[in-house]
Amino acid sequence: MNPTVNNGDIDGKMVGDEVLADKAAHGDDRAFLELYRRHRRYVLTLVVRTSGRPEDAEDLVQECFFQMHRSLGSFSGRSQFRTWFHGIVVRVCHSATRNRLAQRRRGDAEAEHMDEERMESQAGGDGRDIASQHALRDWIQGCLDKMSPHHRVPLVLHLLSGLELGDIARILAVPEGSIKSRLFHARKRMAICLQENDK
Repeated sequence: MNPTVNNGDIDGKMVGDEVLADKAAHGDDRAFLELYRRHRRYVLTLVVRTSGRPEDAEDLVQECFFQMHRSLGSFSGRSQFRTWFHGIVVRVCHSATRNRLAQRRRGDAEAEHMDEERMESQAGGDGRDIASQHALRDWIQGCLDKMSPHHRVPLVLHLLSGLELGDIARILAVPEGSIKSRLFHARKRMAICLQENDK
């Protein structure tokens, strides 16, 4: 009987992400599936908050795991697996945002119209049911959407992911002092936005 992955176990042993990453890099599909199982929900939340595009979230999550699988050979273990994977997620979201902005600049009205139709169908017609169920989430996401990725991404990584400034600086490849400054301004903008919405 082939051993299976259950509740974080492989071959009946609980193993860490770094061990799973090494196994997956050497062709162990069960190890990769366990990494997917452990991190999928979290990556989905991170993608939605970072990209501001819930309708594209599933596609972006799949792209994040695809890119992770392709890059496993470059994971050296010098940082935690989760920190390393965050870098991939951020790059995928940045790339999607750049592509979307380029598409808008080209004036691709048809694609924009399709986006609007997809959002409307997912919202159940007029969107009132979804809006009432997710008012708080949408409220916070609306404030995040008003920020540039320059401020939004560090804030999401810090608050949602609980990453330290040094880890965020490594993921975004900018000095730690710059991350501290971006977080200060992002928090300030978030507070102002929430106060305005509360009026």
